[in-house]
Amino acid sequence: MPKQANRVSRRKGKGLLPPNPKQWDFEHNGLDVRQELGVPLDAAVDERAAFSLRSNVTIVAHGELEMAQTYIERFRGGRSGRWSGMCVPLPDGETFVIYNDSHAITRIRATLMEEFFHLRLGHPPTSVRIFKKEGTHRSYQSDVEREAYESGAALLVPYKSLREMLLARESTASIATQFGVSPELVRFRAKVTRLYSHIRKAA
Repeated sequence: MPKQANRVSRRKGKGLLPPNPKQWDFEHNGLDVRQELGVPLDAAVDERAAFSLRSNVTIVAHGELEMAQTYIERFRGGRSGRWSGMCVPLPDGETFVIYNDSHAITRIRATLMEEFFHLRLGHPPTSVRIFKKEGTHRSYQSDVEREAYESGAALLVPYKSLREMLLARESTASIATQFGVSPELVRFRAKVTRLYSHIRKAA
């Protein structure tokens, strides 16, 4: 049986999957990782523990890199501070996952989970260019970025627990605190899993 069909057969009808099948792959990706880590659906995932499922990966805040302080600060503020994270493969087979340490911990957690899924799903690395091409300094594939981001979001905030909490009229802030994410991420998950009508009542 194909992997996707097997995952659906194991989880369909148990309240684990949202009503829109277009989200099922992302939900399965998140549930698979929780299962491998042994983390309950109503508990926060340790973003660094997830990387224990990968070999030869080192997580580094960009401020810990050996470079001049002026460049470190440059990438913390203004337009340069908008970047969140990246995976950098090294010649020896190790991968550095670098994140922007000026961001809130909730954003860093979401960033690291997105980068984790880029690695887990075997996405091709982004190409960084010195000279702009088509208005950008790096290559960008929207479907790849969406798959990594939404899989990470599903890992951080599982549909089943989100639905139960919203039906219990828990607030967005309370749910965000429980999962260690931002209220914006909770609202995003509610929207893509068709729970947004409940979040309006609970917020």
